[in-house]
Amino acid sequence: MQPLPRGYDFKQLEERTREKWKKNKIVEKTVEFNPNKPIFSFLEGPPTANAPPALHHVEMRVFKDVVNRFQFMQGKTVPRKAGWDTHGLPVEVQVEKKLGLKNKREIEAYGTEKFVEECRKDVNTFINEWDANTERLAYWVDLKQPYVTMSNNYIESVWWSLSEFFKRGYLYEGHKTLPFCPRCQTSLSSHEVALGYKTVKDTTAVVKFISKKNPKRAFLAWTTTPWTLPGNIALAVNKDVDYAIVEHDGIEYVLAHVLVSNHFPEGTKVKQVIPGSKLVGEEYVPPFDTYSKNASKLNGKSFIVIAGNFVTINDGTGIVHIAPGFGEDDYNAGKENNLAFVQHVGEDGLFKNEMNEYAGKNHKVVEKELIQQLNEKNLIYKLDKYEHEYPHCWRCNTPLMYYAMKSWFINVSQHRELLKKLNQNIQWTPEHVKEGRFGEWIANAKDWGLSRKRYWGTPLNIWRCTHNECGKLEALGSVAEIRARGKNTPNGEFDLHKPTMDKITLTCNTCKSEMKREPDVIDCWYDSGSAPFAQLHYPFENKELFEKYFPYDFIAEAQDQTRGWFYTLLVINALLFGKSPYKTVICGGLLVDEKGEKMSKSKGNIIVPSAVFDTHGVDATRLQMCLTHPGSEKRIGINSPIESVRPFLNVLWNSLLFAQPYLEKGKTLHANAVKLETEDEWVLSRLETCRERTTRGYETYALHECTQAIFTFVNEDFSRTYIKLVRERAKQGDDAVAYVFYQTFHTLSKLLAPLTPYVSEIIYDALNGEGLSVHTTQWPDAQPKNEELENAMNYAQGIITTALALREKEKINVRWPLSTINVHTPNAELKHAIEKLEGMIQNQVNVKHVHVNGKIFSLSQPLPEDPETIVSLDTTLTPALEGEGFTREITRKIQDLRKKAALNPEQFVFIELRVSEKLEKLIHPFLEELSTKVRARKLVLVKNFSVKHAQLSTETIRDESVEIGLSTQ
Repeated sequence: MQPLPRGYDFKQLEERTREKWKKNKIVEKTVEFNPNKPIFSFLEGPPTANAPPALHHVEMRVFKDVVNRFQFMQGKTVPRKAGWDTHGLPVEVQVEKKLGLKNKREIEAYGTEKFVEECRKDVNTFINEWDANTERLAYWVDLKQPYVTMSNNYIESVWWSLSEFFKRGYLYEGHKTLPFCPRCQTSLSSHEVALGYKTVKDTTAVVKFISKKNPKRAFLAWTTTPWTLPGNIALAVNKDVDYAIVEHDGIEYVLAHVLVSNHFPEGTKVKQVIPGSKLVGEEYVPPFDTYSKNASKLNGKSFIVIAGNFVTINDGTGIVHIAPGFGEDDYNAGKENNLAFVQHVGEDGLFKNEMNEYAGKNHKVVEKELIQQLNEKNLIYKLDKYEHEYPHCWRCNTPLMYYAMKSWFINVSQHRELLKKLNQNIQWTPEHVKEGRFGEWIANAKDWGLSRKRYWGTPLNIWRCTHNECGKLEALGSVAEIRARGKNTPNGEFDLHKPTMDKITLTCNTCKSEMKREPDVIDCWYDSGSAPFAQLHYPFENKELFEKYFPYDFIAEAQDQTRGWFYTLLVINALLFGKSPYKTVICGGLLVDEKGEKMSKSKGNIIVPSAVFDTHGVDATRLQMCLTHPGSEKRIGINSPIESVRPFLNVLWNSLLFAQPYLEKGKTLHANAVKLETEDEWVLSRLETCRERTTRGYETYALHECTQAIFTFVNEDFSRTYIKLVRERAKQGDDAVAYVFYQTFHTLSKLLAPLTPYVSEIIYDALNGEGLSVHTTQWPDAQPKNEELENAMNYAQGIITTALALREKEKINVRWPLSTINVHTPNAELKHAIEKLEGMIQNQVNVKHVHVNGKIFSLSQPLPEDPETIVSLDTTLTPALEGEGFTREITRKIQDLRKKAALNPEQFVFIELRVSEKLEKLIHPFLEELSTKVRARKLVLVKNFSVKHAQLSTETIRDESVEIGLSTQ
């Protein structure tokens, strides 16, 4: 055992401990699968290593590590495989920036194969930083054999699952309006959209649509997307709503009757009120003639009023402009009413060639020009700014379009009841997430838009027959099937990404024509949601192991994953296996900075984890994360651990240093071989209470309760109370104290192990604990408790605290003895507690007598927790009390001189005291006691010092002058 530093030097302790773990392969021993133990299965949520780790990653990794360490100490095997999420837009966007590419055209000009290779390289850009963070945080997972979503084995398992969905009819191709990013030129799923909402102010317009049969009449339609107006094909009204024909400035306007006052001045004449059904079928002149001038070529109805029950009168005008190429309601209305389908904006967000002078311009940028043109035509009735939440791409921050397009979908909506049923059996922390944020999301689950028109991802494993009259589809679910059926398949092992997979064709079994793979890749969230089986390359291998793991006992990520990873995990695995893939979830609260703002790169308030580790240490940072409920928002800054947890660690460390000389002796003693005093029995009972509360907290994932239980025991029970009570007994070599010290730190090292892996290991080393590490030991067993004694001590401590407050109020130092404390109470339990702990109360309050229900003295105060109980002190000082008080003060002054002279505790000294005649009389009866306490070979009262002392001091104690001379001669 190396010597302990006198102060809590976390950097030295961390380095020393990591060396020990590395030398003894402790991490490997705890993360490997042991088939001979019951399993606690954990699934790691895979981060993306193309960006450095941030403090919010630390928060969730602490929660995971704490739970896994505890379960391991419960005698279970807890295999922990690291994982890396390597596909998708996060990587592509970064590579595009690095290469200076702005859109898909430039990517394809650069070369798909080269671009994919750059993405492959980029995914590990910050892998060294992640590994270093993982090691220092003591987040124990298997980094040597992680699962990686871009690996062939992982992709093959994903393909298997998709082929299963295809066979069961869960995977289909549909033409739907999807949220679409024009910069990335790919659609987003509903759970991706949920990640990117922002509050924006958009221009809204109330536009005049001139009636074809009556040029003096205009339908007023409200739109928040003026850029869609060139694609207008219809107007929609609600056939069950009353509409008004209003005359204003020589024009008749049509809008919902209840909304007239929102758009026209008071007193405006309403000529007629008619039901919306009467308007259906009327024709109008569209505001732009892009398509109307060639209306005969349109495939469907155009420029008419239709009925739609989605039209409301909550705002706007009660008339909705319909552009079937954009917007879900618009597209559905177009299909139901056989409307023409046009799209004047391409997937790149640019106006198409038919838009003439606007061709090639960005749809949002050109919006002002469109409005100006409508103004010149006198077709704008009103313009306004509208503040609302609008979805943006979660990776590049571009505002999304709702774009009608073909895509592949997973039929999730038909399985909502299954998802809801499975959710009932999941243990959520915090509990409200089950029916709240997560429950509401799955109750309204939409079909999952799976395909992405991108490059770096798992290729969609569906092949389509190229013969127009056949069009057969097949989903191959393994590399073996592709080898058996495919043409142009490379020899040997080959990469399963684009563009290799684009070149592999099949022969149609029906018509013998060529089949080509659908060119899309899949949503990268599907990759991460496949982790329960794909990390094991199931079903191609590890079938038995998967059955042991699944469903996983525990997962944890931040609350934004309720609509991300938690959701995709449940959907994929519920549809595949009919089960939830996880039993318990910690849904972590967000980290905010010291101002309460969410941490983000754009705000510049991200804290680098190593900065916190370097300043306060890993254990302090881990404790800080576990101070409050895992699901609560956590305000943290670079100085936060100082204010909250460093004091605890200092108290723990100082207590360890005080107890260390007695630990070796304490280890050899047994309970039946020592005579425990009341305070010993009490602190051991409190230790067991701490063990119970800590265990319950770990078991129920209430990690803050573990932290609070340990803090209370160490700060209040052990350091502030017990050590104070037994300080003198310890110095005298009391066996019971040594026994208690050993038992306390032996238990504490284990209770702290999941929370603070470093300091717990150091404590265990100080005990010369058996085994290689505290982290490979078993959780402490239950010990006897004395609840009656604990309750009595609570009462006694309340009395002591109140009495000391009275002393402080009267400025009577606790070293100064008083005659009597009286406790006047009707509480029978409290009376019993005083009888049981009278000596402790005497000692702590420094009084000669303890009375119950005796005389109430003038210096008195009720107990805060029991106002009927009055604590009072007799402050009358007798000569004997004064003498004892002066003696105690002089003792302390001499001890200070001993420290100043750097004397060892056993060294004897020669003391001379010069005091007044009054003080000499008062302290004379206590001189022998004083001499013993300060280790004086000789102590005398003198008129003048007889020798030249090494240490001299002149003190004033209660207006009395005391001169002290100390030497070692």
